[in-house]
Amino acid sequence: MVSSSPIPAQPLPALCQIDGLVRVITVTSITPDGCTADADGIWDDDHEFLRLTIAGQAEVNGRVVRRDGARADIRFYGQISPLVIENWMKRAA
Repeated sequence: MVSSSPIPAQPLPALCQIDGLVRVITVTSITPDGCTADADGIWDDDHEFLRLTIAGQAEVNGRVVRRDGARADIRFYGQISPLVIENWMKRAA
């Protein structure tokens, strides 16, 4: 995981825009600084810039910092509020 103390997530739906293409991904753990995400198919590159829309609510820019097949660790440029993350986890439970 990108940061210490990741919050295991009930899978959160997300959209990931890279180089003008949008792919559906699933966020499987999240911190205010980053997340781990699974995609259909492999992450083909360490992308320096991407835009995520998580749970249809939060938009955040980031970059892929580690890839392993269909799983990638993403570091955010900026942060998502811990209160927003906590709210997602409560609704998903």
